[in-house]
Amino acid sequence: MAELDDSALLELLDLAFDALCASRVSDWVDPDRVLAAVELALTPERVAGWHARLGVPVRTRLLARAEKSGIKLGAWLPPEATASLTTLLGQPVRLPRKAIDELVASEQVRETVRTTLQETLSSLVSKVIAGAPGVGGGGLRDALSWGARAAASAGKGILGGLGGGLQDRVREVIDGSMALVQRRIAERLASEETARALGVRRQKVFLSTLEKTEAEAAQALSQVPHEQLDSLMPQVIAHNFARPEVREGVSAELHAVLEDLSRHTVGELLEQAGLRDATREWLRAHGLPFARGLARSAPFIAWRARHAG
Repeated sequence: MAELDDSALLELLDLAFDALCASRVSDWVDPDRVLAAVELALTPERVAGWHARLGVPVRTRLLARAEKSGIKLGAWLPPEATASLTTLLGQPVRLPRKAIDELVASEQVRETVRTTLQETLSSLVSKVIAGAPGVGGGGLRDALSWGARAAASAGKGILGGLGGGLQDRVREVIDGSMALVQRRIAERLASEETARALGVRRQKVFLSTLEKTEAEAAQALSQVPHEQLDSLMPQVIAHNFARPEVREGVSAELHAVLEDLSRHTVGELLEQAGLRDATREWLRAHGLPFARGLARSAPFIAWRARHAG
């Protein structure tokens, strides 16, 4: 039986490649099998192992390289993209009304508003009672009917020392003003003026970021608790992949992608990607040594002998 020389092996590789190009992705890929394979590959132990083997060293090398770089981050974007993003990020940022209402109604904001009103009114009352220059003490006291009742306790604190009646009046004013102040805060946050200001601020942050160097970015990224996040990642992946809705979504997307790709042959897809000729050359260059070794192996020779007749 004649030995297969390189010419025959290359011819065999070309025949195999042409047969592959005439097939479709669906001939080779079963979404359900892919899903099962992904499940096997994404166990916490395997994810942690591959990440420690590949992900962590890549990150370490990239950060080490960036720490020595004086190149600005703006170099990563072509001028056209920079101009387009600058315009886009400078547009007004309108906050969702629901988020504004929830923020303004939150206990933290209410407490801040209450404290601010309390301090402002208490400071004003204290100045009035003490006869501070520039404040019409007597007239204001008369108008508010707060006069002499608070005089004896003017210096004893903001509210605690102003007397029960005066405290009640201050609290009445605060409680009556809370809703108005909160409404004005909400209106201000929802205004076009605020939207424009947020857009300008976002644009400035973007442009200032482009002026930072890769070394500065690496220094900032080095502050991220990578080790803690690395230990959480395998658990998060496994947890989510075990969720029925996630598995259903992944399965549906696999079927949709496969259906779309299988509308064309593998050869047509390679042509669309500009890789058909390059893939053939890669196969001939790297497949020939493999085919040569296979053709000269004892198992292959025995297989040929069994099927020669």
